[in-house]
Amino acid sequence: MHAAFRCASILALCLAPAAAGAARAVRVYDVTVRDTPAAQVAPAAMRQALVRSTGQRDAATDPAFATLVADAQRYVRASRPGAQGGTDVVLDGNAIERAIVAAGRVPWPAERPFTLVVFEGVPDGAVLDAARSAVEAAATLRGLPVSVVPAAALDLAPGGLATRELLLPAAQRLGADAVLVGRGDGGASSIWQWTLSAPIVAESWAGTPAEAIHGAVDAFVRTTASPAMSNETDVIVMVTGVRDLAAYAGVTQALSRANAVQRVALEEAVGDTARFRVTLRGSADSLAASLAGDARLVPAAGGLPGMLSLAWLP
Repeated sequence: MHAAFRCASILALCLAPAAAGAARAVRVYDVTVRDTPAAQVAPAAMRQALVRSTGQRDAATDPAFATLVADAQRYVRASRPGAQGGTDVVLDGNAIERAIVAAGRVPWPAERPFTLVVFEGVPDGAVLDAARSAVEAAATLRGLPVSVVPAAALDLAPGGLATRELLLPAAQRLGADAVLVGRGDGGASSIWQWTLSAPIVAESWAGTPAEAIHGAVDAFVRTTASPAMSNETDVIVMVTGVRDLAAYAGVTQALSRANAVQRVALEEAVGDTARFRVTLRGSADSLAASLAGDARLVPAAGGLPGMLSLAWLP
């Protein structure tokens, strides 16, 4: 038993960097303001930060934040000339989040789902470039970490992009938390059909490439704004089949990538069974739903109430 605890301690130290890799941290309160008179730079920066920090696209004009915008200069920690004539502004995020909560609103956690964006059936050239630019601009505005990748990067058979059960594991193999697929042949202002696949989000809608990002962020924010997702809770996860360091690393990374997970800590390792404490905004049920697309970390019998029992497949 003592050897098992020593093994757990060593593995916890080895795996600490991987456990910290859930989603992607966004620098919400570092913004760039362009084409704005000097006297209006601070209010403009605050409006951008409010949209990014709350996840609400209308936050810049929300009356609840009128005082924040009016007193924006108080929250400026640094300001300097940026590229292409813009101004880079660093705001006091802690103070702004306290003000957001005081105004009766909820901040969107800075750790956000890293989302792959795939254009299906789009020719190369100006059309693709325009769509990519629209997606990246909207993602910057809303504070969503994205990467535009070719469909071939998901390594799926022809027609596989239509299946969520294939899409999500393929995206997770690339280190992403979600995948957003657009189907269309128009430019950046044309209407496309979009499908978002994430562990606890599966939605479709029509819109431009920019509206695709707005729809994805709206969906992610809805899941984190629910009462069950508002506070951090600890879930004990028992995983069997953990026979070596590679398996420990794989399990830790899989748990860390799950939606709304904040921390993963290895508590004990005995034989081929490991016990993890997972801190997340949610519950054991929401964690199980988030892991449903993982082909190697699967449900197992023997769980107790409030505990998640899983098996790692070689």
